[in-house]
Order: sequence, then C-alpha cells, then structure tokens
Amino acid sequence: MRLAYLSPLPPRKSGISDYSAELLPHLASHFDVHPFSDEAGTVGGLTVRPYAEFAALASSGHFDAIVYQLGNNADYHARIHQLLLEYPGIVVLHEYMLHHLIQERTLSRGDLAGYLEELRYCYGDTGRDQAQRALDTGIPIDRWSYPLFERVIDRSLGAIVHNETTRRRVLASRPLAHVATVPHHLALDALPADRGAARRHFRSQWSIPDDAFVVATFGFITPHKRIEVALRAFAQLRQRYPKAMFVMAGEVSPFYDIQGALGELGDSVLATGRLDLPDLLSAMASCDVAVNLRYPTGGETSGTSIRLLGLGTATIVSNSGSFAEIPDGCCAKVDLDEREEAVLAAYLERFASEPELGRRMGENARRHMTEHHTLKGSARGYREFVEEIAASGVEPFPAVPPLARSESVNTPAELIAGVSSTVVDLGLDERDEDVMRHVAGRIVELGFDHLGSN
Repeated sequence: MRLAYLSPLPPRKSGISDYSAELLPHLASHFDVHPFSDEAGTVGGLTVRPYAEFAALASSGHFDAIVYQLGNNADYHARIHQLLLEYPGIVVLHEYMLHHLIQERTLSRGDLAGYLEELRYCYGDTGRDQAQRALDTGIPIDRWSYPLFERVIDRSLGAIVHNETTRRRVLASRPLAHVATVPHHLALDALPADRGAARRHFRSQWSIPDDAFVVATFGFITPHKRIEVALRAFAQLRQRYPKAMFVMAGEVSPFYDIQGALGELGDSVLATGRLDLPDLLSAMASCDVAVNLRYPTGGETSGTSIRLLGLGTATIVSNSGSFAEIPDGCCAKVDLDEREEAVLAAYLERFASEPELGRRMGENARRHMTEHHTLKGSARGYREFVEEIAASGVEPFPAVPPLARSESVNTPAELIAGVSSTVVDLGLDERDEDVMRHVAGRIVELGFDHLGSN
C-alpha cells in the first residue's frame, strides 16, 4: 500500500518533527511510505519530497492512503492544513486545539471574514458572535472553548489521536467520526543507556552540586505550564532544603515575564534556554523530580512527560486532560483547585525526604512505558487503522446547513406565501371577504406585512 505521509521533519525543530522521524522507519515495514515536508531530504533512509510535489500525485490517485500530522503551530502546519482540506486523508491530531493555527491562517493575514466563517461553521451563530465581539471590543475570545477542529474532522476520512481525552472531545462534536487512539510512542533506544552518567554529565556541565535536590521543568516555558505555582511551592521546599535547586530546561516564551515570577529565588533557579535532544535527556536524567503542570490543555499528550516516564524520573503532573490518564503509581497528580500549591509543596518535600519513593515511582513508570508506548506498537496501530479506513470506503462528512453556507432567506415573505397557498388549497378566494379580512388582520398584527414587503 502506497502511503503519503505529510509532517514537519528534521531539520525543523519541533516535537512532531522528532515524533515523525522516529516513527517513519517503523511505518516503512508496513507500507510503501512517501514522506513530504517543507523541503527535500532524507529521513530514516526514506526520500523526503517537498509539499509542492504532493498535489499532482494526490490528484492522480497515486496513493492508496494519506496521513497528515497536524499540530497547532502555523509555522509548521499551515501548508499541511491547507492540503488536508483539499485532499482528504487520515489526520493525526496531536491535540484538538487548533484555534491558534486557524487564527494565524485567517485573522493574522487580514482575513476577518474567513475567521468569522470558521467560527460560524464550527459553532454556529454563537461562535461567530463571540468572534465578532472579540474583534469589535479587543476582549480576546476564549480559544479553549472554541478549539476549531471540526472542519478538519469533517474533511478527513478518519482521525488518529494519542489519548482518550482528545478522542472524547472529538466525538462530543462529531459522534460519527472514525477515531482511533494510538498511544504516543517513546523511542526507547534514544534514551541515555547510563542514567547515572547522564546525571553526572549534566550536573557537571551546569555546576550543580551532586548533593543538591533538583526540581526541574522542561520544554517551552509559558504561563500554561503553571511555573509560578511551581516556583512558590519550590520556595516552601527551600525553607527545609536550602541546597535545593530549580532547573528550567527550555526556552522561555518572549511574552512571559519570567523574571517577575522568580521573585527572591535568585541563584537557586537555573534557566538553561533551549537544549538539543541529547542534552535535554541528560537534564531529565539529572533531576530528582520533574514538575510538568499544565492548564488549560488542548488534549495534547506531552512528549516531555513521555520521555520523563520512560527515563524513570519521578514526575508530578496536573490531574487533568491526558495527564490524568497516566496510571496511578507512575506519577504524582495535583488537582487544579485552591490546594494546588500546597499539595505540590507537600509532594516535593515528600520526594526530598524519601528518595526511595521517587525511585519506585520511576520504576513503575519505566515499566509502563516499555509495555504500552513502543514504536512497534505505534506503527502497528497506524497500520490497522489505515487499512480499516481504506477498506471501508468512507467519505468526508457532507457539510449541510448550518455548517455549509446557505442562501439568505426572507422568512416573513415565505410565511405569507405559505398562508396564501393554504388559503387557496382550502378553496377560498377574494369573495370570502370575512375570512380574508381576518387572515390579513392577523398578518398585520404580527408585523409581517411590513417585513414581507422588504
């Protein structure tokens, strides 16, 4: 089976790029895979062609199936989104939140009408009105309430997701969609073979004392990672463990005032900036406990959490979205309520005082990942779903009003025409003055005589 595969790929720096580079060689054992990306190259022994060459091949029926890897970043996925809408295939939704992608493709390019139409298509007049209000007043729309994945699902033959949270959200809006859950894989071979050596290397590189209790957070630093909550909880830990350090291993968003969040923690916080993957994995191996909080979420499965669990690093997550699906005993979970900070601080102190607890939790996590998140299992899940969709002959969802655009109608005029038709069907005419006067009076009372004439 000839399979077209569209995705960001190395040298592009993104989590989905890394994901695809790991998966493609394993998919190639099941399909004749033809990868497409921003530019030509080679990945995993496969020849990669640019997106510009895809349309002609897809139009000629060259492929038996098409897989689109779709994320929420227009820099990496705008072209994929465009091609997906033109050439239906199977979409891999790495999160159900696509509002930022759609906004960049419409509103940010001056296409206000396109943005309003997308809100109307997905959520009817309510969505359009909320978007119009945001444009008129400058008060931002709540993107998390309007994720804008619906048209993508309607134009796809099926969808692969990585967790039940996203699956349930998609089916809540599109109950007839064909959706398969394929767990986010972990490339076990890419993990450091010697965790102790990786720990020593990173700590030596960044001058972190070997006896320091290290709390760390990983990936792109934004307010959604709840860094301020983590730092306040860490400040409580420092009162009992003054040698403790907080490591932020990742690039800080330019729109986030991280210095304001640091307060008086000063030298106890280390910000590394963006790390390449080997150094990032060494950082994950070097910490005693990782904090991976997230709210709100768009249904994403955190690649950071996947790697932390696979490494056997004790990890604390928010008890929401896909994070809540991690088995108990493999991580610690913090509810998003008024006790979030206090519970997080208590967890940190417990891990600091009982190192064996973190080790046992890490062993549980590593065992779970080894059994349920393998590359071979992921490729097998893809194969089964692609073959199922190909055999089913399923077509994209046929959009009808109110999803599709409909011609404007003059409801009062149609009502008057309907009344007139009924009067004729009853055998009445202008000679039945009393009845006709009564009907006309009712129309005037309702105000339809004026509206119907416009």
